[in-house]
Amino acid sequence: MRGGRHIAVGLVLVIGLTAVLAARAEAERRRGRRSNMPPGWTWPPSPAMKRAGERCLERLRAAGVDWKPAPRTRAVATPVLVPSMVLGGVKLTPTYRRPPFVMDCHLALALAEHGEVLRQLGVRELRFSTIHEYRRIRLRGRTGRALSRHSLGLAIDVYEVVTDDGERLEVVKRYRRGDPTLLAVERSVRSSLAFRRPLTPGNSPRSHRDHFHLEATVSYAEDRSRTAALERRGVRKLDAM
Repeated sequence: MRGGRHIAVGLVLVIGLTAVLAARAEAERRRGRRSNMPPGWTWPPSPAMKRAGERCLERLRAAGVDWKPAPRTRAVATPVLVPSMVLGGVKLTPTYRRPPFVMDCHLALALAEHGEVLRQLGVRELRFSTIHEYRRIRLRGRTGRALSRHSLGLAIDVYEVVTDDGERLEVVKRYRRGDPTLLAVERSVRSSLAFRRPLTPGNSPRSHRDHFHLEATVSYAEDRSRTAALERRGVRKLDAM
């Protein structure tokens, strides 16, 4: 009888462990569908995302950027328009699309803050094809489930860099030749905290052979314990966080 009870307990433990592992696998699978989303991202935007957007807009004003609110845009948490398309002293010029160009505030802020570095490298203009476009990630000729950060207005695809001398450096032609300005731009973005790791012909030769894919860094995750403590004290404005 005792042996039978041990076997029964063992079976219960095995079944319980199997259920836990299955639930964990399912959770990982679901997370994988949104693996490209910033930490804390939800839709519709959560209160934390709205607070992050308000803080971003304040920083954009402080940076001297002339912006205006954009119409509500699918999947873009804090949509803005920059009529001049000049950020940090660097002109953004479309290669074929027409304005307006909706972007998330965090992308505008990242470009504004990094513009000074680009100007020091002798860059006066970035020629791009896409900023916001609702689509899924496509790599190696296949479309996945995860949304591209273009969908969130957080990414820009740069095909040409224009120098102070007016020279147009096409990524598809000049990167593989080791153009020093293009390589310097890549290094500067890679080392910047304002951007995620850029995708270029150097690290993504098949999907990004002819352009630089630049994404703003953003996290909507908040310190929940601190938030709860503040709310218990009756504090509702969390602008200091």
